[in-house]
Amino acid sequence: MIRSTVQRAATALALSTTALALATTALVPGAARPAAAAPPAEAPTAGPDSWIPRTDIKRSDLTQVPGKLAEPSDDGPHPGSTTEWWYVHVMDPSTHRTFIAMLFTAPVPTAVIFWYPERGAKTVLPEPTARVTAADGPVVESSAGSLVFDRGRGAYHLRWHGTFAKADIWFDRALPGVTGGPIRYDGDQTMYWSAPVATSRVRGWLRPPGASARVSVNGWRGYHDHNWGRFSVVDQRYSGWEWGVSHEPDGTATLLGGVVKGDGTWQGVVGRVTARETYGCMSTIKLSDWRVSGLFSYPETTALSCPSSLLATPQGLKGTRPGLRTSFHVVDPFVLDSGLLALPESLGRTVPGSLGLIEHIRTLRARLPQS
Repeated sequence: MIRSTVQRAATALALSTTALALATTALVPGAARPAAAAPPAEAPTAGPDSWIPRTDIKRSDLTQVPGKLAEPSDDGPHPGSTTEWWYVHVMDPSTHRTFIAMLFTAPVPTAVIFWYPERGAKTVLPEPTARVTAADGPVVESSAGSLVFDRGRGAYHLRWHGTFAKADIWFDRALPGVTGGPIRYDGDQTMYWSAPVATSRVRGWLRPPGASARVSVNGWRGYHDHNWGRFSVVDQRYSGWEWGVSHEPDGTATLLGGVVKGDGTWQGVVGRVTARETYGCMSTIKLSDWRVSGLFSYPETTALSCPSSLLATPQGLKGTRPGLRTSFHVVDPFVLDSGLLALPESLGRTVPGSLGLIEHIRTLRARLPQS
């Protein structure tokens, strides 16, 4: 629901001339390289490395955040936002190949892609001169690519013609998530989100970075969300966020997203999206199975639960649905650490046969030893 795929944070940091760029890609302009990551190991509890923090959560705030069923009409630009992006990904259930594209209008108009091949290094590639513009529709356009809702077809259409990749992909028969917010947190920051494509079986083609030929993406799973508000991903007063998408083998999806405030309070949602309905709840969260990569620790398991949930309708959240209990598991970590912000943009899953992405983002302040 909140997305940020890095994906949200990771890409905003595409320009090294801005603090945002430093925070998300951890790459120098124009360079592409895998994030340096030590082999995963259990997070230490004692000894000389025990200062490496487990960036855990102290409590869960279950205060209901306004929400409704996500619709394309929610997906246009929001003037006055200090941060705003549109995010899409497509994932191959057979090989786990993943292509991510992000378009930012604020704080800096830019674009960035991620490419996770079947074998070899994962890469992040900025398009620093993308000149992104957005209008109701939504119609998000740039010199690197565009994302448009085609009302005649009733589907989102991604066209990418950037420096490093090309694509023409339709997100047909999409199942919608939730439009929600604001979540309010440290320093009067406000974050809103919409996920009009919680999951979809996409059609089209992709020419990934370094490839000379197109790859069919027919039957891959696709996702799209949009974040905006008066917030900064590198603000050091808050602690970070948790986010995840899992494309389930039966065609449904499970989503999670929320903010971790500066005092360690989590406020966020978990949701289920099926062909019949979209429902979710403000959840409790538990992080476990900690691993260390470089100077960053992350949980391999994120468990969420709530005793009851609400149905998402175009008019709002209504009724009573059964409770939810689910866990996201990291299966292939990819850690980016710029100092100001660190995160894994990792392949993950919920149930066997599912495929998704999971983020555990923390600011520098949240990772430093606290007195």
